[in-house]
Amino acid sequence: MLLLLRLIKRFTSLGLVMVCIAAIAASSFAIIVPQVGAMIGSTESTAAELDLGDISQRSEMYAADGSFLTLLVGEVNSEPVTLDMIPQEVIDAVLAMEDADFYSHDGLNYRGTFRALIENVNAGGIAQGGSTITQQLVKQKLLSSEQNLGRKTTEAFYALRVEEKYTKDEILEHYLNIIYLGSGAYGVQAAAETYWGKEVDELGWAEAAMLAGIIRNPTGNDPTLYPERSRDRRAVVADRLVAEGYIDLATGDGIKAAPVPAERQTPYDTKPTDYFIEEALSEILFDEDSPFGETIQDRTAAVYTGGLKIYTTFDPAAQQAALAARDEFEPNDPRNFQIAMAAIDTRSGAVRAMVGGPGFVRDKFNLTTDGLRQPGSTMKAFVLAALFEQGYTPSDDVRADRPCEFENPGGTPNPYEVDARYGGSGGVQSVGAVTRSSNNCAFVRLGQVATTDAVIEVAQKLGISTPLDSVLSLPLGVKEVHPMEMAGAYAAFANDGIYNLPYYVERIENAKGEVLYEHKSDGTRAVSVQTARMLTETLESNVRGGTGTAARLKDGHFAAGKTGTTQDNTDAWFVGSTDYLTTAVWLGNPDEKIPMRNVEGYGNIFGGKVPAATWGMFNNAYHEGLEPVPFAEPERYGGGRYLKSPGEKDFCNKSERGSSTKNTELVDSDGDGKKDCIRIITTTTETTLPPETTTVPVDPNAPTTTAAPRPTTTESG
Repeated sequence: MLLLLRLIKRFTSLGLVMVCIAAIAASSFAIIVPQVGAMIGSTESTAAELDLGDISQRSEMYAADGSFLTLLVGEVNSEPVTLDMIPQEVIDAVLAMEDADFYSHDGLNYRGTFRALIENVNAGGIAQGGSTITQQLVKQKLLSSEQNLGRKTTEAFYALRVEEKYTKDEILEHYLNIIYLGSGAYGVQAAAETYWGKEVDELGWAEAAMLAGIIRNPTGNDPTLYPERSRDRRAVVADRLVAEGYIDLATGDGIKAAPVPAERQTPYDTKPTDYFIEEALSEILFDEDSPFGETIQDRTAAVYTGGLKIYTTFDPAAQQAALAARDEFEPNDPRNFQIAMAAIDTRSGAVRAMVGGPGFVRDKFNLTTDGLRQPGSTMKAFVLAALFEQGYTPSDDVRADRPCEFENPGGTPNPYEVDARYGGSGGVQSVGAVTRSSNNCAFVRLGQVATTDAVIEVAQKLGISTPLDSVLSLPLGVKEVHPMEMAGAYAAFANDGIYNLPYYVERIENAKGEVLYEHKSDGTRAVSVQTARMLTETLESNVRGGTGTAARLKDGHFAAGKTGTTQDNTDAWFVGSTDYLTTAVWLGNPDEKIPMRNVEGYGNIFGGKVPAATWGMFNNAYHEGLEPVPFAEPERYGGGRYLKSPGEKDFCNKSERGSSTKNTELVDSDGDGKKDCIRIITTTTETTLPPETTTVPVDPNAPTTTAAPRPTTTESG
């Protein structure tokens, strides 16, 4: 009834009472009664306090240095601005076309509203509008899209309430920020970017007139879709501006002559456009403990409409260095061998750079986080960690002679023969020495000393989430892993045994700058400090003088890491750390296990060739200008213990343990018919490594075993 009384009062003040009476009398009583009843009921249900709420706003993502990364735009591309940032030309053009009396009415165009009311009553529904800017705002923010008399009445009542609560400038500002202007743009700022690639405060009369002409039919008057129709509509706006005295004829002619935008200047995408951005978004959207909602739908709405400022761990300079190293060393081969890289902060786990594939547009599959490939000899670091946790040291000894085979009850094959073409000299050597030569026979023995169950346990503590089976070949890297997880694990070795899950987002702020989320370290102890330091010392010696020499750094920087090459050279790795950064580099075909042999410029690919050289180039660039930081030294330790694997036979002559000869045989030393000890063979020709054929040092890193399990093969041992 309040609305009717105000309508009647308004028209009475205009001397139009008879018009009201005549119009109502002309209507059928049977139609008026139910419609007015619905109107009254609708009006009485609006007692609750009205609130226009926040404006949907796209979010922004930033790099670690504060530089802009990307806009996160959902179905609503909106960037609110204050009224004082909007040119008067835009304001005048919109008011001239949509609501010339905006600053003088109280929310309703009474003449238009009453005319619409009478015609709607006669039509039995909604026949025409009569909306002010305030009513348009109410329609979009507070009401459903349902069209009926009750809704139209509620719209008018809400408009009166909104005018009582908000100032005219507040209402107009809100309206200009939410109005749909075609091409996915909501609000004048987004439209200015979309059509002209400008900020809204750079718009003049021609642009203002075009925007004002779009409002009534955002799709039909979209200049990028219907340029002629948009031009005609803009001319109507120009004529209106001249008629209302906003501009002169010459300015109006200038508006009509101006070109209309032929294409969208800001082709916003609602999906990630980069490997890192995709992972950062996933970290937010799939975190069930996120402060942005209990469901993924809630979290998605917060990200794409909440006006968030997301500050990530991404280092643009590191990314450029990673891409440059990739481009330098990735083989130009028709077999499509690709490099993937994952680089994280050694101390915190913050992901600094990521080469997930050839480019996100070309291939969205992220090799660093989703790729599963055999790690080869990089798995040997977990064997060392398990050993050192049990009190063994790098100075303890193990048999390094080759070839070698092991009983494998219940497994396939039995006995299990290790591919031992490479791996340095034989005899008995220290754990550190067999690491530098990446001796496969020695590490299968060490895996049995530590037990493969212990190796699996320590790998899991270090963040390896993929299934690892307790098989003899486990130390040789026959079970698949993710490159990002390998980077996280190796970082813990250089971080005194503290493991940090790699992460992408540092903090998130709302549009007001209030911090809604901030990353807190969730580091856990994976191995002891002494284990971590002994392991890092061992891996550092591998870079200085083992299979990883191509990863040496200049300017006195310290590096520790391990190479890896799988059976048939289908995968090649280098994973290593400095005090600043830990990086995993993988090379192979992303779709198939294709041997990397006879590769132009490299010959046969090993982990110490392309991956180690790529790692070295990237890290030399990253560490330029940084102060060299040595790794912390372990406490002094002893050694010299002979680590004999279960069931292993000893040398017939204990003095032969130190022999550098590679080949041995089992013999019957006492004539009882049983081969009970090992004898050195000095007459057999030794296998030698192929000569270096490139400027990159050849890696004698051992391939994985011939018993490497396939997806359909089950091993036990």
